[in-house]
Amino acid sequence: MTSPFLLYHKIDLPTADVKVRGAFTPPKAFARQLETLIKRGFTFATAGEMAAYFLENGEFPKRTVAITFDDGWKDNLTNALPILQKFGAKATIFLVTSCLGKTTDLVTAEGEGPREHLSAADVQKMSSEGVEFGSHTHTHHHLDKLESAEIHTELRISKQLIEDITQRPCTTFAYPAGFFNDSAKEAVEAAGFQIAFTTVYSGASDLDRFAINRTEILRHDRFMFRFKRKVAGLS
Repeated sequence: MTSPFLLYHKIDLPTADVKVRGAFTPPKAFARQLETLIKRGFTFATAGEMAAYFLENGEFPKRTVAITFDDGWKDNLTNALPILQKFGAKATIFLVTSCLGKTTDLVTAEGEGPREHLSAADVQKMSSEGVEFGSHTHTHHHLDKLESAEIHTELRISKQLIEDITQRPCTTFAYPAGFFNDSAKEAVEAAGFQIAFTTVYSGASDLDRFAINRTEILRHDRFMFRFKRKVAGLS
């Protein structure tokens, strides 16, 4: 079964220096993808709304998808937001809070130069317009490599910063690069998150809300036959 959570990173065209281009979805392709989902009868929810439904019903809502973005890139505001608004699509952005307002290569692909992240003011603006913000940790360290105290610090700082900026509860979390272990899962639940996302694909028969898979949309999915094939299993 295809996960109803779609994972994007950058909604932009790669510059000439970028060697690893998979995380770039061209804006025109992103618009076509949302249009395709709507034509197929899907509606959009935030990750938090999906979690709340799951907690009440033990399953995710039918014919509903959640658009999610990892890392908090500036292009999520400049390129993605107008397209989301055009199609009335909700979205959740997972922030690396130490990168807010910075141009850095902390979470860029190997060989890619520094890239601009959302600022606190950007987050406030987007939050006021209905975009949900979740945590992607404070420094993007892989949680399966950290001690328990370090994990708790990553979660606490990022959650508090997001809540301070948005003045809304931060209830959703995405593991950096999808890596986690039992200690990380326990810390995420203890921190007050309602749902956590990975990038490891497995069957959906045994849903664990602290290790939910996402369907990653990559640059080659700009070809619509690839995108349609990738989301064909959505129900």
